[in-house]
Amino acid sequence: MKINFLLVLMGMASVFARAQQSVSLKDTLKWMHDFVAENSSQYTGQSSIDNHTCKLGEPKCQQRHDVSTFEAQGCSATITWSVTLNDRHLETHAYLVSLKELDPNTVRWVKVGLFENAVEADTTNQKRIVETFSLPIEKTQEYIELSHVDVLFDSGEHAKRFVEVFEHAIRLCGGKPSRPPIYKYNSKSR
Repeated sequence: MKINFLLVLMGMASVFARAQQSVSLKDTLKWMHDFVAENSSQYTGQSSIDNHTCKLGEPKCQQRHDVSTFEAQGCSATITWSVTLNDRHLETHAYLVSLKELDPNTVRWVKVGLFENAVEADTTNQKRIVETFSLPIEKTQEYIELSHVDVLFDSGEHAKRFVEVFEHAIRLCGGKPSRPPIYKYNSKSR
């Protein structure tokens, strides 16, 4: 009886020890890649008149398809967001970001515009993320500097699930919260 109890106790201790170990960066990034690949395709209706959402089947309502991807090599990530309208590729946004430059305390689920469920993260202390924006029709590329990045999802539930893992990856890469703003005391302002 004592031996069985000891085996059960040792088994429980082993489970608790494994649960307390942090998931590695490599495993976290693999999970992020796979999760985004499986859950980032979103179909909506977009009006050809004013680009607002509409119900598919209504006049002047086009099918819009948004897709995100997440690729990472160590702490460097490329996040893309492609938009197709009525089976015609419209635009692609590619964000090149170091996860170390993101503030883990800013990772959150958001509704971006009228269409997307997304997870958003801000950079620390207003550092910039390079976004490449391309339109296939004109074969142009523009470079924009942003202080946040978005990863698109097909539902709010999938986006919310991604928040904690994204924050974990940022922390594993050394991402730290932004420094709070410094307020100087001005005796004349009283």
